[in-house]
Amino acid sequence: AIAPNASNTCAPCLASNSDVTRGISTENMLHQCRGCQRWHVDAGKWQACELESRELMTLCLKNVSGLNKAAGPNGEKVRLIDASWIWTEPHSMRLKLKLTIQKEVQTGTILQQSFVVVFVVRNQQCIECQAEFRQGSWKSLVQVRQRVGHKRTFLYLEQLILKHGAHRGCLSIETFRDGMDFYFPDKGKAA
Repeated sequence: AIAPNASNTCAPCLASNSDVTRGISTENMLHQCRGCQRWHVDAGKWQACELESRELMTLCLKNVSGLNKAAGPNGEKVRLIDASWIWTEPHSMRLKLKLTIQKEVQTGTILQQSFVVVFVVRNQQCIECQAEFRQGSWKSLVQVRQRVGHKRTFLYLEQLILKHGAHRGCLSIETFRDGMDFYFPDKGKAA
């Protein structure tokens, strides 16, 4: 027995006659900085995300055109039901998401469909990494010196820097026998 619906059509026939993924891009491009492994968000903003993380999935879903539309030409709205990662080789420079969406194809008839969206990863340097390769681009220098026989204080300082992520804003770090120099692009990041 076929359950009655507003279109008077069985689900397989309805699915074959209408494509709910029409207008949604299935191949997109993402930019990643090779130096610091951050992902390009928009307008010069970069975000650190682990592979196959929630943050990266959010960034990917924002880049899928057609998915974030409020409503289609006939007033139908696309609803994202599920999104999951499909494993790819890390060196393939591809990320794959399996999306499940729902869309009202006729009045009172909702169709659900799953499809795969592929993201091609391209390398692009972020502004901080570009500045690191330019000569004389630092504007602020922090020098740390200690003249003792042990290096316990420096080891503790290194742990604090890594714990709080203070090294991310730094252009370069040079070590010496009795200290370190931290080079920053401006005074705000050095403070």
